[in-house]
Amino acid sequence: MSDIIAFSPVLLAAITGLIVMVLDLLSGKNTHKGFLGWVTAVGLLASGTAACLLWVGGREISLPFMVGMVQFDTYGAFFVTLIAIAGAASSLLIVDHNPEQGIHDGATYPLVAFATFGAMLFVVATDMILLFLGLEIMSLALYVLAASKQTSPFSMEAGVKYFLLGALASGFFLFGAAFLYGATGSLDFVTVGRTIQDAAAHGSGLSKVALVMIIAALGFKIAAVPFHFWTPDVYEGSPTPISAFMAGVVKAAGFAVLARMMLTIWGTAEFSSGWQSPGGILLILAVISMVVGNIMGIVQDNVKRILAYSSISHAGYILLGVYAIGLGEPGAVGISLNSGVPFYLLTYVLATVGAFGVLALMGGQGHEDMSLDSIAGLGKRSPILALILTISVLSLAGIPPLLGFMGKFVLFKQVLLADPDRNWVWVVVAVLNSLVALYYYLRIVLYVYFREPEGEAAPIIKSNAGLFAVSTMAVLVLLLGVFPGKAIDASNQASHHAVLSITEAQAAPAVQQESAPTPEPKQPLRLRQVDGLKVDPSHIPIIRRAMELKLRDSGPKPK
Repeated sequence: MSDIIAFSPVLLAAITGLIVMVLDLLSGKNTHKGFLGWVTAVGLLASGTAACLLWVGGREISLPFMVGMVQFDTYGAFFVTLIAIAGAASSLLIVDHNPEQGIHDGATYPLVAFATFGAMLFVVATDMILLFLGLEIMSLALYVLAASKQTSPFSMEAGVKYFLLGALASGFFLFGAAFLYGATGSLDFVTVGRTIQDAAAHGSGLSKVALVMIIAALGFKIAAVPFHFWTPDVYEGSPTPISAFMAGVVKAAGFAVLARMMLTIWGTAEFSSGWQSPGGILLILAVISMVVGNIMGIVQDNVKRILAYSSISHAGYILLGVYAIGLGEPGAVGISLNSGVPFYLLTYVLATVGAFGVLALMGGQGHEDMSLDSIAGLGKRSPILALILTISVLSLAGIPPLLGFMGKFVLFKQVLLADPDRNWVWVVVAVLNSLVALYYYLRIVLYVYFREPEGEAAPIIKSNAGLFAVSTMAVLVLLLGVFPGKAIDASNQASHHAVLSITEAQAAPAVQQESAPTPEPKQPLRLRQVDGLKVDPSHIPIIRRAMELKLRDSGPKPK
């Protein structure tokens, strides 16, 4: 029974998908399926609530075939809750958007629920096989969702691109897992990490190849450069609620797994020691993601593509946080995830889902054009949606007192504290990139309030469900921006449990052997500093006498 309780957040998401599937079949073909969006949202929020109730202390799994395969702790609870909120908001956005776009919405809700279930399983898995299972459940549902508007060539293109590149990323992950198994003989994170961190296996070629392949596979999911090429086209071509889901749920799950895998398997004191270290590779990806994302975002004229490149740049900021490892818990030995990373992901997901949600409500009558001109004058046509969009994009820009400002402040502060002598350069680079990003964020606000549409403005969908979803995102961005204390505390707790402990497995040997009593160790030699050298104090008079003789002999000779 305790195992079912521990697994309840993930099980509730799967049960929600099954219930919605049955209700879709029972409701007939020609009826409006909007009520399924509410059922999906309630089920996913129940999953997130269960994760919050299990927050303190976590739950241990006792089933023999599941031990070592999943981990329920504050880290998993934080990301399961965040994924549930984003998934519920996306399902509410579908309620009135899909009928306006001519998309059959009955099959959409089970796919959203199962994609959320896969993301949750992806986050709590600590074994390569279960991790791959969660990845594929999430990805296969999203391949179908991205191409769900069959009358749109853009949607079909998005689905094909996402499928082909997603399959490539899955192949990289499988190869990486295979190489790790070849190097360590195991597939669970703790055993693999203990073996990799051993001096004999640390430099093996198999582990290095596995490192590169796993970073490439997860880099695709988090849309980091150079694995970002799919992101603008897929975000633009997919139905907008699905774009919101991918930008929120998939990125949060991808970073949760990336941070846990990297720090558990390759997390040593030398994690960020150089360019060729695991942290050094992440630092390179972080810098180029920030630069490429912000520069390309400046030249875009489509709002969905702007938000796509914004997503790429934010991936760079978060990667910088993963690179800058933190200290372990007080009194513990080892490293931990930078405490600003979970909090930053919270700020990013809420603002991004809110921004994409407003665009989803501007897709009435089959309208697909999300150019800047199509949102011009939104402040006059719908002041509420204009305000929500403004709050969301300004939060992404890091403008106080919104939540995005606190996210950037906490993350950059923790990166600087991790290593002030080296990391101040990267913090300056991140701040300068944030200033560059202000251009395209403020450009959206400019068109919303100070420009009139030159062509046809985007029709606004009257949707109570969608308006409730985006309003909730905006309220959370405002409230947590002004009162961020609880969210920061939750992020700190989550970050301290990101790295799975490998010391417990090493605590006691399998067989205790009797040995002869060891002699008491000799007292350590106390040394003193003399002219930059540490020497035995008893030798100091001899050394001084020798130096005096040397100085006398090297002086001027009498004539």
